[in-house]
Amino acid sequence: MNWNDVEIFNCASLEEIPGLGNNGFVRFPKDVRNKLSDRARFISMDSIGCEVRFVTDAPNIDVYITCNKPEFGGSGEFKVFRGNFKCSDHSIVPGSINNIRLSKPNSFNAAKKEAINDGGFSSNVIRLGFNRGCSFIINDINTHGYDMRPPKSEEKPALNWLAYGSSITNSSLDGYPHFAARKLKVQVQNKGLGGACLFEKEVVDYMVDECEWDFATCELGINVRGLYTPEIFEERASYLINRFSKTGNPVLIIGVFPNCQTHTHVKEASLATELELAYEEILERLVKEKNMPNLHFVNGAKILDDFTGLSGDLLHPCTYGHAIMGANLAEILKTIIK
Repeated sequence: MNWNDVEIFNCASLEEIPGLGNNGFVRFPKDVRNKLSDRARFISMDSIGCEVRFVTDAPNIDVYITCNKPEFGGSGEFKVFRGNFKCSDHSIVPGSINNIRLSKPNSFNAAKKEAINDGGFSSNVIRLGFNRGCSFIINDINTHGYDMRPPKSEEKPALNWLAYGSSITNSSLDGYPHFAARKLKVQVQNKGLGGACLFEKEVVDYMVDECEWDFATCELGINVRGLYTPEIFEERASYLINRFSKTGNPVLIIGVFPNCQTHTHVKEASLATELELAYEEILERLVKEKNMPNLHFVNGAKILDDFTGLSGDLLHPCTYGHAIMGANLAEILKTIIK
């Protein structure tokens, strides 16, 4: 396959995945990954939100995909979109080359062009979107002799959002960043690091210096609660805020989302409760002290405004929770990126 015929999105590099082969989609480059925590070193190879995009008139397209074993679950998952319309979900057997045949839905011929091209992506753009949990490899795309090309700029959303955070951001293609991106008609680079959002200098520098983005959100705090003292938290948060804000692009700093240790919901305050409150005060103060028009702060409770939006662990949002978070965040971002 000629990579000039497709667009690769949210991918730091195409790498060899040990035991599987070449053309693996990873979100952070190796020279950054290998300086991070042990967990971040493999979570940053997770293909969540990476996409292969192309346009072709081929009525039938054969896609050949491989993945390694997911951290959770027995199979890898990817979705096929035509523009903004999800057309199919696919489970990939780890370690094997999986052949998926794609065909254009007949319904697209019946609908008005204005109706199917109003979501940010043109409906003729085929998007293979990878879900969380594992690294994916594209082995080949066969259009059976039809031409294939990457989408043009006018066939894609105009704005590019970078979303950094914990597993709540890392989530899935149905998580709050992807929901909000649909509402805003933008494209989102998911740079979440589940259980490993420690905002190290190497991660911050990579996102600021090497990723292309028009606005960013940084969800900070939950993965370092109990790991960082308030002093260390402030030092690292200050570096992130300084680097992001100096780009001049809109940046939204998001505090910890409500959970069972949050002071408004916990029975008895714990060290985690105290640290969470301290982190919140630090973030709000740092943003206020910078006093820059492109820099903003929002309390996590304004995004997750319904505690029942959490799953049974009272930490991670359920599907409903992600939906309301995405809707609320989209409304907040509308005022920032206008």
